[in-house]
Amino acid sequence: MPQRKIKGTRIYEQVVEEIKRSISSGELKPGDPLPSERQLMSEMGVSRSSLREAFRILELLGLIESIPGKGRFVRKPRPENKDLSTVPLEDEAILELMEARRILDPAICKIAAMHALPSNLTQIRKILSKTSQNIENLSQRAKLDYDFHLALAEATHNFVFVNVVKMTFNLIMATHERIYSLLNDKEAFLNEHQEIYEAIMDHNVNLASDLAAKHIDRIYKTLQEAMAK
Repeated sequence: MPQRKIKGTRIYEQVVEEIKRSISSGELKPGDPLPSERQLMSEMGVSRSSLREAFRILELLGLIESIPGKGRFVRKPRPENKDLSTVPLEDEAILELMEARRILDPAICKIAAMHALPSNLTQIRKILSKTSQNIENLSQRAKLDYDFHLALAEATHNFVFVNVVKMTFNLIMATHERIYSLLNDKEAFLNEHQEIYEAIMDHNVNLASDLAAKHIDRIYKTLQEAMAK
């Protein structure tokens, strides 16, 4: 890796970007070991705590993995992903995240339809209004997407779902420019959110779950096709 001293307030984020660049450029390939902590600390001029926080983020993003007794390595793609053999590792991690959401999102919407209170519905409605006003702004669309799905999780009144959504969208927000630049689906995005809200408002459990499944399935397929080009 290049010897580049890092300066700034959020040092670990810059370390993350530096290692991501090394992976994207092919300097670090799947299966390659990362340099030792001591070497990276010296080359980048960062503390051990900043470096370990960067490692934590990179593991959450699915870019590296820690093997006890051996060290940290660039994660290898899943062997069964033959159709994605030319997809960059970061993109594959995004697709794995969306794959997990194909299971989680319908379950969250189903339970939200059971337990949503008027205050939850008001919060979701406000988010939809803001979304319609900011639909052209990529960063705002990403943030409001997070707000919408977090509000759905809160409507379940189950803290586990709330924490799962927070963790999921922490990963999404870390790569949101890549994700939302590939999703040229602003009208469908807003309409599908509106339909999910209406199903939850009507406490239509099965419809809410089905709409959520269709929503995330469309997103997954759109991303998969765009990344394969």
